[in-house]
Amino acid sequence: MTQLYRPTILLILFSCLAILSLSAQPWPKVKDVDLSKLKPSDFTDDELDLPYYLKHFHTVANSVRESDPDKGFIDLPIWRRPADNKPYNARIMENILSLAYFYSTKRPWNPYYKDPAVKIRIEAALHFWIRLQDSTGRFSEYGVQKWNLAGTSFATLCMGRTLEFLEKTGGIDSGILRKTREADRKAIMFILRDKEFYDHGKNYTNQFTACFPGALAYIKLYPDKEMEVLLKKKIAETVKDFQSPAGFFYEGGGTDHGYNLNTHHSNMRLIYDFTRNSEIGKGIIEEEKRYVDWIALNSVKEPDSKFFTLNRATETRTSAPVIAAYFPRSPLGGSVELLRAFTPSKEEIDETNKQKRKQIVENWPEVDKLEVYSPTILLHLNRYQWYPTNEQKQAAVKKLPYFTKSEFIQQRTDSRQPTSFTFIRQPGYYAVFNSGPVINKRQRYGLGLLWNSRSGSFLQSQADSDVAAWGTKAAGGKLYESGDLPAKMTVNGQPVIAQPGISDFPAGVLTVIYALGSQGEKSLKFDKEQISVTVKHAGAFTETLPLLINEDDKIDLSKPGEISLRKNGETITIIYDDSAKPRLEKTSLKSGTQSVVSVVIETQDKLIYVIKAQK
Repeated sequence: MTQLYRPTILLILFSCLAILSLSAQPWPKVKDVDLSKLKPSDFTDDELDLPYYLKHFHTVANSVRESDPDKGFIDLPIWRRPADNKPYNARIMENILSLAYFYSTKRPWNPYYKDPAVKIRIEAALHFWIRLQDSTGRFSEYGVQKWNLAGTSFATLCMGRTLEFLEKTGGIDSGILRKTREADRKAIMFILRDKEFYDHGKNYTNQFTACFPGALAYIKLYPDKEMEVLLKKKIAETVKDFQSPAGFFYEGGGTDHGYNLNTHHSNMRLIYDFTRNSEIGKGIIEEEKRYVDWIALNSVKEPDSKFFTLNRATETRTSAPVIAAYFPRSPLGGSVELLRAFTPSKEEIDETNKQKRKQIVENWPEVDKLEVYSPTILLHLNRYQWYPTNEQKQAAVKKLPYFTKSEFIQQRTDSRQPTSFTFIRQPGYYAVFNSGPVINKRQRYGLGLLWNSRSGSFLQSQADSDVAAWGTKAAGGKLYESGDLPAKMTVNGQPVIAQPGISDFPAGVLTVIYALGSQGEKSLKFDKEQISVTVKHAGAFTETLPLLINEDDKIDLSKPGEISLRKNGETITIIYDDSAKPRLEKTSLKSGTQSVVSVVIETQDKLIYVIKAQK
C-alpha cells in the first residue's frame, strides 16, 4: 500500500469509529414540558386538544428504543391494543407522525421544534419503519411477516402527513428521508396494483381508502405521473366496488355504522381536502350524497337532543347505537345539504370550544393522565373546513325523510348479498325492518327501529345480543332473528320483490312473513297507526322487545294484556294476549342517553301483539 493512500484509509477508519462511538452513546432525553410556564391562551381554538399531547410527548418520544434489538421501535402501548404493541406491528409506528409534528411545528408553546433529541428518535423510528417493509412494499400488523392491507394502507396515510411536516421543516438526515420516501412510494404502488389487497378492500373499505390521502400527499410533495394515473384509475374503480347500491360502504362484507361514520369518513374528508376543486372531488361529493341518503333513513332524530338513534342491529364490526360526533366538522356539508343535519354548526363549534377552553383554564396546568396517544388527530389539523350555521343545520334536519313525508315505504337491497332494509313511514310511527342472509354472527334481523316524532325512538334491536335484540326464541333455543331471515312481503296485498338498489313501494299497508325455523311462522302488519305481530310457534317460546327509556320514562306492566311506556308525554302501548306472561329485563346497554330495557313475553304456541303510540 502506498504512503499516499494510507492516511486516507486511516481517516475513513477513524471517522467510522467516531460514528460508532457516537451511536453507542445514550441519547439525550426529550425533556418534559412545564405547562405552568405556558398559558391556555397560547393555543388557538383548533389547538385545544394539543395540551394533553404536548404534556405527554416526552414520554412517547422517550419510549423509542435506543438500541437493538428493534432500535427505533415505539415501545409504549398508547395507540393500538397492549397485546398488539409488538415490533412487527407497523400500526404502532404511525406515531412517527406525532414525533414529526412536534419536531416541525413552530409555535410559541412548542419547545420541541427542531429539538435534536427528537430528531435522533425520528431518524431511528423511520429507519426501523423502513426495515419492517417487505421487498414488495407490504407491512405487517398481527404477526411477523403477516402482511396485510390495514398495516400497509394506514402506514401510507400517516407517512404522507409525516413527510409533509418533515419536508417543510428540514433537518432530517437526507439519506433516511430519501429511503422513507422510497418505502412510502413502494407501499402506495403495491396497494394500487395488487388484486388481493383490492379484493380485501371491497369488504373493508376504510382500510383501502386510507391509502388515497397518503398517495395524494405524496404526489403533492413529489409529482409522480405514474402514481397519479394509477390513483385516478383506482379511485374510479372503488366507486362501483366499495359502495353498496343501498348506500353504505362495505365493512366486513356488510354495513357497519361505526366504521362508515368514523374511519372511512375520516379518509373521505382528507381526500376531499386534496381534491375539492377537481373531478375526484366531485366524485367524493356524489358518493357522500348517496351515503347520507342511506344514513338519513337509518337514523332518527331524538326530540330536543343532539343524538340520532341508529338502526344498528345489522352492524358487522363495531358498536354504534347513536350518531353523536361521528361527523366532526366535515367540509362536505358545503356541497351535501342533508349532511348538515348531522354535523355541528358554527355556533355549536364555538360553544364547544368555549367550554373546552373553560375546562382547560380551570384545570391548568393539569391534563388527563396518559392513556391513548392517537396520531390521527394530526391528520385533520389545519385542513379545509366548512361549517353550517344553526339555521342551515335546522333546515337540513327538516328535510330528513321521516319529517318531509308522513307516508312512504322504501326498500334498499345490496347487490352482493340479498340483504334488504325496508323503511316504513306511517302517520303514527317510523319503522325499519331488516332481512336477508346473516353475514356476521353479530347481526340480528327483523324489526330494527321504532320511532315517533313526539316520543323519539322507543325500540332499538341490539346487535351481538340475544337478550336485547327484537325477536322470538324457543325455550332453551337461540333467537331466530340471529339467523338468516328470508322474508316475503306484500303492500296492500300485492307481492313486492327485493331488487338490488332502491325500490319505492306504493304507500299503504306492508305485510312481512317469515319462517321460524321449522317450528312456525311470524308475520308483521304495518298499518297506518299500529304494528300487529303474530307469532305461531310449536311449544313454549319468548318474544323480546328491546325498549329505550330515558331517566324519566316509565314502563308499566300492571295491567293484564297491556304494556305501556310513558315517554316524552307520549304513551306507547303493547297489547298482547292476556294469557301470556311479561317481565322486564334490565341490561347494561346504553343508546346515547337512553337505557335498553327488554320486555320479555313468555307464552306457547301462539302470540298476537299490537304496538301503538298515542298521546
